[in-house]
Amino acid sequence: MKRISIKMKIMIWFTAAMIIMVVGTSAVNFFISRQVLDQSIQERLLDTVSSNAQEIEYRSSVSGEREAQDFFLSYNGGVLEIDDDFLNYSEGIYTALVDSDNNLLYGELPVRLDSDEAFSYTAVGTIKSDGEKFYVYEKQLSGNNLEGLWLRGFVSERESANVLYNMVRLSVWLIPVIAAAALVGGYVITRRSFLPIGAIDSAAREIADSRDLTKRIDIGGHDNGHMTKDRSGKDEIQNLAQTFNEMFDRLEDSFNAEKQFTSDASHELRTPLSVIKANCQYALKFAEGEDDFRESLKAIEDQADRASVLLSQLLFFARLDQKQGRVHFDFIDLSKTVSSVCADRKILFPCGVSLKTKISPEIFCKADENLIERLLGNLIDNAVKYIGKGDRVTVTLSRQDENIRLSVEDNGIGIDPEAMGKIWNRFYMADESRHETHENSFGLGLSMVKEIARLHKGRMEVESTPGIGSCFTFILPG
Repeated sequence: MKRISIKMKIMIWFTAAMIIMVVGTSAVNFFISRQVLDQSIQERLLDTVSSNAQEIEYRSSVSGEREAQDFFLSYNGGVLEIDDDFLNYSEGIYTALVDSDNNLLYGELPVRLDSDEAFSYTAVGTIKSDGEKFYVYEKQLSGNNLEGLWLRGFVSERESANVLYNMVRLSVWLIPVIAAAALVGGYVITRRSFLPIGAIDSAAREIADSRDLTKRIDIGGHDNGHMTKDRSGKDEIQNLAQTFNEMFDRLEDSFNAEKQFTSDASHELRTPLSVIKANCQYALKFAEGEDDFRESLKAIEDQADRASVLLSQLLFFARLDQKQGRVHFDFIDLSKTVSSVCADRKILFPCGVSLKTKISPEIFCKADENLIERLLGNLIDNAVKYIGKGDRVTVTLSRQDENIRLSVEDNGIGIDPEAMGKIWNRFYMADESRHETHENSFGLGLSMVKEIARLHKGRMEVESTPGIGSCFTFILPG
């Protein structure tokens, strides 16, 4: 059973359940129908006998108007007129007229009752004759000179058995037909339902074999050649396939980002390593005195510091991506933290650049204080990097509605509109000419800011006008 596919298991279960249901329903219907049919036959027997009782009339003579089909029978000094509507046999029911001495006067009976049994079935009863069961009912006539006359009715139990036999015969044909229909229907439904699973398996195998993350599971719903993400009108398995496609999208994005990140990191590390190697070669081959050695060692130290800063920043990203317990959320006084960072950074500001703060007091939130300090420090450093002498940086902390807003605004060179979508990318620098002039600047600061904002379930917004300045805002749910 374990080797049978899920699709086949569903089909077997579906078919077996349908057969059991049909057989069970047929058995219940058979039992109920038998009870109902027996009751119905008894009621028909009562109705037939009672109806025939209305067709018998006593006359003192046969003179007067009469119908040719009527039957006349001498009785008690007069005549019994039995109307032609009297049915001595109708749909398996026998009816006969007998006198008080149990003599048959009119009609026919399949069973003759002994004298000790006669006139004891004033309610429907049963009697067996030659192994056959009959329902019997006797009704005493009432009316002028009809005393002592009885109508006796019989009907065989086989009348209901015949109907039940037809039902059983129909069920014998119906059950295989229903089972076959269930099997075909179950096969069609399960086959169509499991098609996306086959596509998932095929796509996963192709991706594993070819390592091509651009492949997707075809589940239909194409729009201008592209697969849509609308889940309406799709079943659970199709939604699962679409979820896999979305997962593949994220994997492809992550793979491409990591590939680009590795390429950029290699490029950034190549420069300090090349400088270190060149200075080592110069010192070994051409240095003539202590001053030459010191100059080479100083250059090596500077490039080692640069590489160390880069590796430290890369390690920070790795830890954030892997979430190795480095994020610790505590209830902090954000106003105090922002004030402390601004005070520390102000000391390091270039001459002629001012720092202005607008910090609302007693703003508390749940956050990682170290990460918030790094976020604000990176925003301030980024602002200082692109302003000139006489410019200023403004840090604002406030609470608006249910959010906390931390803004860093400068009146520097601003950001070109074409670069707005790239500033959050790792290693991106808005002004390539500044790549070497700003020491230890790798274009990772804003990427860190965005990642820290995401970890705090917040977001970053930026407004910038070239030649006027920029404003970066961290919006934190409060």
